[in-house]
Amino acid sequence: MAVKQKKLLTALAGTTAVLAFLIISAASVVWANGLRYNTSTGSFEQTVLIAIDSNPQYIGVLLDGKEVANHIPYRVRNLLPGHYKIELTKPGFQSWKQDFWLSRGQVGLINDPTMIASQPLVTTAESPLITSNLGTLDFGLQLTGGELTDGGEMITRFSQIPLQVHRFNEFYLYQAGNDLRLFLITGSQDYLIYRSQATEKLPLALYPSTLQIAVTDGSVTKLVNLTIPDSIAP
Repeated sequence: MAVKQKKLLTALAGTTAVLAFLIISAASVVWANGLRYNTSTGSFEQTVLIAIDSNPQYIGVLLDGKEVANHIPYRVRNLLPGHYKIELTKPGFQSWKQDFWLSRGQVGLINDPTMIASQPLVTTAESPLITSNLGTLDFGLQLTGGELTDGGEMITRFSQIPLQVHRFNEFYLYQAGNDLRLFLITGSQDYLIYRSQATEKLPLALYPSTLQIAVTDGSVTKLVNLTIPDSIAP
């Protein structure tokens, strides 16, 4: 009797091991092929990926309002197709927000996001203002009423017609009254970066490589450093 029980236990153990191997193998195949079971549809679906590529830095990553990382670069893998909200946060800087609507197998990519200071450092410029670069930067831009197009593509409609608009890397710099603002089409993000004393069109010079803007405000030329927070700002 004991021998039969021993043989039965051995057989059961062997069967369990085989089943476990098959389950693990199946799961590995599913994972390797980017598949995930969708309880809403009752089927396996090819997953999607959200990737944030950048130089290493400490930046909070929120997925649909929940923090999933405190650094970038970062990958959010094995997601089911659908709509996702990404927000990047860093103390002293504006949040970067982007929505993705991803179908099976797609990748949502944020490539080297530029974090803009909530209150940029403003210093007095040491050299005279040179505005000759604006024509080159603005090639293809057209402002008709409050509608801005770039190379024929609709960018946005301003509620207040800007006094001027310029292309600035991935942003659009515009003046509304005495406010200089940055608009980013991704996530329709709009940041106040400088408030002048005057409401007329301000003389500007843009420096895309250093992310600086020179503005003549009255008799003084100021240099706005977009990626450097003002350490004495409240």
